[in-house]
Amino acid sequence: MAFEMDFEDIRRSPATTPSVDLGYSRQSFAAVSVAEFIRHLGYHAIPMGNDTALSIPLAVNAGLGELGRNGLLITPQFGPRVRLSKVFTDLPLETDKPIDIGVQSFCEVCRKCAKHCPAQAISHGDRTANKLTRSTNPGVLKWPVNPEKCIKWWMKNGTWCANCIRVCCYNKPNTRFWHLMHKIALRLVSRKSKMLNKLLVWIDDNLMNC
Repeated sequence: MAFEMDFEDIRRSPATTPSVDLGYSRQSFAAVSVAEFIRHLGYHAIPMGNDTALSIPLAVNAGLGELGRNGLLITPQFGPRVRLSKVFTDLPLETDKPIDIGVQSFCEVCRKCAKHCPAQAISHGDRTANKLTRSTNPGVLKWPVNPEKCIKWWMKNGTWCANCIRVCCYNKPNTRFWHLMHKIALRLVSRKSKMLNKLLVWIDDNLMNC
């Protein structure tokens, strides 16, 4: 399950962003509520937030979005501006499949999250299946982030940091105008053209920086 965080609040990063805390509260409440509903149906259900299994790989496999350079789930609707929770259950369910909306090819040329990361914890290079630190898992082709650098910056900053969410081209306000622009951009990104993606990054930097 993915829960949107407030766009205007995230724009304040790396200052305090209360919507991050609110996102954690919403995800916990929803997971517990869904689990309780499933139990009333007669099945087992265990609600979970960030603990017990990694939420982002599960969300990718469930088709909620793709894995971005910033190590976060990039959703078609809100980009990386979401918090995730999950419910483990033996309730028979129809499974979804991963989606391909062009995030991987776009992240190859964008690099905005890496440029604006104050901790420089996000890779500027190519994807790799190798292990970066003791906190990253090998064996999956991705851009590994350095969580040790990230958490050290959080401690130095004294609050959250959401720069990699704030600057992401997929992160746009949920208004009629931006919904239309975002829909058009998603169609163009799905073509996976390197030159076109570079043009879209330039447009986002110079004409659509909201």
